[in-house]
Amino acid sequence: MVSYRALLLFICTCLASAQVFAGDPVCVSNETELRQALATAGMNGTYNEIRLMEGTYFTGGQKFSYSTSAARSLSISGGWYNDHDPCDFQHSRADGTIIDGQHVTAVLSIDGSISNAPGTSVSISNLTLRNGATSTNGESAALAVFGGTGQDLRVQNIAVWGSHNTTPPPQNIFSNVVTFYGYADVYFINNLIGDSDGPYANLGIFTSSTSQTVYMHNNTLALNCCSFGALLDASGGTAFRLVNNAILGQVELNSRDANNPIRLWLYDNLGVWGYHSIVTAPSIQASVGNDLETNPGFIGPLDFRPAANSPLVNRGLNAPIGGSSTFDLESNTRVDLGTIDVGAYESTRERIFANGFN
Repeated sequence: MVSYRALLLFICTCLASAQVFAGDPVCVSNETELRQALATAGMNGTYNEIRLMEGTYFTGGQKFSYSTSAARSLSISGGWYNDHDPCDFQHSRADGTIIDGQHVTAVLSIDGSISNAPGTSVSISNLTLRNGATSTNGESAALAVFGGTGQDLRVQNIAVWGSHNTTPPPQNIFSNVVTFYGYADVYFINNLIGDSDGPYANLGIFTSSTSQTVYMHNNTLALNCCSFGALLDASGGTAFRLVNNAILGQVELNSRDANNPIRLWLYDNLGVWGYHSIVTAPSIQASVGNDLETNPGFIGPLDFRPAANSPLVNRGLNAPIGGSSTFDLESNTRVDLGTIDVGAYESTRERIFANGFN
């Protein structure tokens, strides 16, 4: 006969397990735990939040991946550490949590594209994706995010370094460094792509309808490579809002429906860059404060923080539609000197006055 005490313990244990699968954050601290968390998130039918402890996670010959055929949300974020409990506090900088492809494999792939998922979201934040590599056609070297119908995609405070796709021609359109394919709104905010290249594009964003908006705000994009630096591709008149971006290279716009071109808003984008249409010209809704031919004044060739005399400083739009980030990639608060800086880094007072006040 089962005792009342044993039965009560069994019930409590089941309830506790059910509570975990009902959406409690999962804290991971090594590669095995991360793979298990991604696999579990793909199988169970509820919201899943995966928190990565600060440190470096190596792919070890196999990229980290998530796949699901059901309508569910997913959040993956780095910067977590222990105070009293595992993953109870978070540093907001990107470089504290690194996922490294070791120059052998792609880094991270998220695939929810076959599900009808209205009202759900995929969010990835506070990570460095480093040293991704692939020669596989249709694979993205650093990051691929494929959303379901009605599912918002958000990538924020992510740094992509040293990732390369070497797929020989003819390439699939997804043979990029970073790829998004979405059916709802896409938020690409406060991210860096540097020292990376692919045969098709460094950054590819693919959308399908006029109801969608892509928000590209406060990114630093070094796009001097590839067939396309950044490829913004829409099947049906998607709205693209580019605000406060520091850009080196070309942004290509592909309106697949000639009768329903991409709608484009441009505010305060600086650098040595340009935007071009592949077939049908975009419908320009606004173009304010942009500078296509100015040296962004980075500290160095691979140090994309603004130097003391950089034109990026105090040059942006503080409150763009679609929002910005509370912190930059180094956990500096936006806005430090009254007006937001252009790009993924906010100048501190110490950096601004490094050469004195005169």
